[in-house]
Amino acid sequence: YQSYVGGTLNNLGALLSDMGRIEEAKQRYEKALEICEKVLNKDPENITYQSYVGGTLNNLGALLSDMGRIEEAKQRYEKALEIFTEPMQYLTIGRKSQAIIRVIELNLDLAEEETNDLKKMEYLKESYQLCKKNKEFFITYGLRHERKLVMEAGFSAYVDYVMKNIRFERDSKKRAIGYEKAINAIEKLGKSEDNEEVEKIAFSTVFYLEGRKLVNQALESEQPDLELIKQAANQFNDAKETYKKANICYCIYIGLLKILENVELFEEGNSSKAKEMIKQVIEILPEKIDPGIRAAFEEIAKIFDEKDVKSRKKHLGEFDEKIRAIEYKALENLFGHVQKKLKDYIEEPFSPNLFYSNWKLRIIFDAEKIKGKLTVKTGNTILFGRALSREEIKDNAIEIDYLERRYVPGGEDVLIFETPNQKPVVRELDYSETISRNKKARIILHDCRNVVCTGKDLKVAAVQLRYDVYGEDYAVKPLESEAYKRKVMAILEAIKEKANIVVFPEFSIPFDYLEDIQEYANETGIIVFAGTHYVTEENLEKYEKLFASEFAEEDFRKNICPVVIPNLRIVHNEKMFGAKEERNLFFHKGMRPGKLNHIFKLRDNLNLGVLICFEYLNDELRHRLISACDVILVPQTNPNPSRFYSVAKNDLNNPLCAGNKACIMVNGIFRIGNLEDRRFVPEKKEIEGGSSGIILTLDKDSYKKQDEGIISHIKAQKEQFIFLATINTQFSASRDLQTGQDPIKTSLIHIFEEKEIRLLKNENSEEFLALLRDIDACTGRKELKNLIGENRPLIAKCSPLMHECTANINNMDFEETKEKCQSILIPA
Repeated sequence: YQSYVGGTLNNLGALLSDMGRIEEAKQRYEKALEICEKVLNKDPENITYQSYVGGTLNNLGALLSDMGRIEEAKQRYEKALEIFTEPMQYLTIGRKSQAIIRVIELNLDLAEEETNDLKKMEYLKESYQLCKKNKEFFITYGLRHERKLVMEAGFSAYVDYVMKNIRFERDSKKRAIGYEKAINAIEKLGKSEDNEEVEKIAFSTVFYLEGRKLVNQALESEQPDLELIKQAANQFNDAKETYKKANICYCIYIGLLKILENVELFEEGNSSKAKEMIKQVIEILPEKIDPGIRAAFEEIAKIFDEKDVKSRKKHLGEFDEKIRAIEYKALENLFGHVQKKLKDYIEEPFSPNLFYSNWKLRIIFDAEKIKGKLTVKTGNTILFGRALSREEIKDNAIEIDYLERRYVPGGEDVLIFETPNQKPVVRELDYSETISRNKKARIILHDCRNVVCTGKDLKVAAVQLRYDVYGEDYAVKPLESEAYKRKVMAILEAIKEKANIVVFPEFSIPFDYLEDIQEYANETGIIVFAGTHYVTEENLEKYEKLFASEFAEEDFRKNICPVVIPNLRIVHNEKMFGAKEERNLFFHKGMRPGKLNHIFKLRDNLNLGVLICFEYLNDELRHRLISACDVILVPQTNPNPSRFYSVAKNDLNNPLCAGNKACIMVNGIFRIGNLEDRRFVPEKKEIEGGSSGIILTLDKDSYKKQDEGIISHIKAQKEQFIFLATINTQFSASRDLQTGQDPIKTSLIHIFEEKEIRLLKNENSEEFLALLRDIDACTGRKELKNLIGENRPLIAKCSPLMHECTANINNMDFEETKEKCQSILIPA
């Protein structure tokens, strides 16, 4: 009856184990073992009693293993193996098979956890010997599946043992000999097998060891033999289907092979392609790879992530440390060859340091290390190409004036420094510079050639329109309405075929209009400088659809000028210097200063710049643009632009550089106020702004008429209009040409709003509306001239500006007369 009690306790232990009551389960197993061992001692040859004791020991071993007490678990399984006697029956065969497999597995677990290499090797050796010792047992009793598991574990233990033994050998030839001995041993075992699956495992193990041997043979010469490494990778590939560890080796060595076969990317300084290659290598590494090996590959990637030599050298040092931490000599040596190539890539014949500011690039280096002619280029543009002068050698520096070379950078550049018989040196330059002491900025080129302005004339439409602005959530916004949008789109419609570019004032175009303006630009081929707006969180996700640049939280409250170019994504400029009303004050968050300014290349010899309102008064920024641009646009919402014109005249009278210059002021007429219950309440009754116009280079005779390009208000009445200017970009101010030349031609399109005229509440409003329609309908010169002459008092009262424009229309043909009084009427 005691055996039945032992069996019941054993079952109870299993049940408690399944319930998670581990300690209670252990107590039941130990009590069952005590009872069953007493019974077995009385009859040691009893197969049933052997089965009870062996089964209980196996259960106890499994429980202790789950508890993490591996050594104790192993002892229980080993004790189980001692009690089984031959001949065996089905009751004990399974118990013994289970105990053998578990002892091998636990030895492998202990070997993996062990940090002492000698003890680790003892566990591996014990596993392999246990496999050999019990080989006949599995054959005798026909345990094909169990035999496969044991032989697989045994081969794995043997290979790990061989590798641990070999890895202390520093000589690659001796390591290869060690692998050859192991191959012979495994092949011998494989040939003696009649089990097809075990034989397959044996040959996979041989493939794996062959790969290891070939790697070491590849390292016998000073430079690794890449063909042998390729053969090794093929061996690992053949082995990985049944020998799982082979896949890790395959990924490692195929990755190293790819790097070593493409070292020319390092030598050529092609960091982007090298970086992509390393990324692909890392992506194929398996998850269970040694963390130290993965870290070594990742350190290579970090070297190419860095742009400056100092940071790259730091990562190279860290890469070297990770290589020395790799246990396997062959792998350590191969990584060492990669490290040498990386060191050659990083070490430069000379180390230029770049300092960029105000269109000049100063390069400092050790001039004695430069042998022969120095060429500095970016893409197809050669910035410097000659031997150094004595003064440059003495100063260890050269200076490149970009404007002398007519080069305006279009973004980040890769500069290549070349000398005869020396490795090229590569530097990346993003053209960030400091303006006004602490303002970081980038002024870069956007190429618009072949989009507009292919002839000698540049046709600009500067729009002076009326709008209201208010502050909300720290942002300046124009007051929107359906009528206002109709006005903006009517203005655009009126200048079709009359302009290459159109410019709206600061704050005059809401973000939501940009999609329609893009469609207009695509249809007409006109570039639209769409006023400005503040970047706000409500529109943040919409920028991705329309703009070329990405926007994020750090762009909130930037005042940007969208530049809508036909069939391209919108480019933008950022206002760097805010007016007094836009700055931080106490708890008020003002405009966030921008950092980006684009110069627009319209033709090979025609650049156009943009300065937004107050930033035009910053001398450093303005002078940078004047030096590089032929035309500067200044969209503004400015109560008093007279100071701007004074600055512009001073710049023309005291030129910084040669060449014709034009400055176009585009102001609005506006009211500033607040929204109260969705109703706009102006701070002042009167309308501010106005006086849009152009100041440009003229000859000595035309100079005295310079102010005629400024459209000032008359009798305090500020009016809306489109100022059309056709600028002769090839005008010579120094001498008159035989062909005759007009520096500039201008005209106005008056803008009238029916609702605004009716609000005048005088008896003439209807008459004036009727007059505008009659003028538009005229088809003959005399009819039009008489119409204007008869209604001069009415015109003077309702539009002093049109009255002035039509003051003298004698000796003009019909088209010229019509041009003097052209207008658009915005319906109510």
